[in-house]
Amino acid sequence: MDTELSTFMPGAIFRISMRVFYQIFLLQLPDPPFIFIPSQIFAQEGPNLLRTMFLSLLLSPLLPLSSLRLFDTNIIDRLVNIVTDEIRGIFHIDEHAVTSSESQIPEIPLRIVINVTHNSIHATTQYLLRTVSSIKKPIDMLKKSTVLQIECCCCICLDEFELNAECYALLCQHFFHQECIMRWLQTNQTCPICRQSLRTVKD
Repeated sequence: MDTELSTFMPGAIFRISMRVFYQIFLLQLPDPPFIFIPSQIFAQEGPNLLRTMFLSLLLSPLLPLSSLRLFDTNIIDRLVNIVTDEIRGIFHIDEHAVTSSESQIPEIPLRIVINVTHNSIHATTQYLLRTVSSIKKPIDMLKKSTVLQIECCCCICLDEFELNAECYALLCQHFFHQECIMRWLQTNQTCPICRQSLRTVKD
C-alpha cells in the first residue's frame, strides 16, 4: 500500500501529548500536557521514550486499579510498537536537507489517546462480535448509550461529547459518534481503536 510521507528537516521537534480515557471518561493526570522530543532522537530511541511515557501515565495514582490490570508489560510493548510504527509510517527525516541559522525549527504536534475499558485486552478474543455475516448492517453492531459525564470523546474524531448526547459503542466498549463509526464500518471490519474483528466467529 502506498503511503504518502511527511518529510521534514532533522532539526524538527515532536510535541507529543497523551490522553487517557477510562470507560470513556477523561482522567486528569498531573503530568505536563505535552513533552518535546527532537525527531532525530525519536528516530533512534522512539520505543524507549514512548514506553517511559506510557509507564508514567499508567502508574499514576489517579488511575483506577482495575484499569492497571489491563496493561502488563506485553500490552505496553504492543501499544509502543503500534504507535512507533504509525509515526514512522507517516513522518520521514530528510538527513540531506540544508538548514540555515535563521530557519525556524518546525514543531510537529502528535496526539496519543489511550482508551481503557473493563474488558481485559488479553480477553478480547472472548468478546468478538457474532455477526450473521461480514456484510451485516453496521448499525446492528452498535449499542446506543447516553453520555452522563462531560470530558469524554469520540475515539475516531476525538471531539468531546456533549452532556446527554447519544454515543454508540461496539462490544469492545469503544465509543463513537454515530456518523463517525458508521462511516468507518462502511470500509472496515474492525474496531478503529483496538482492531477487534467484527467478522463472524465460530464458537
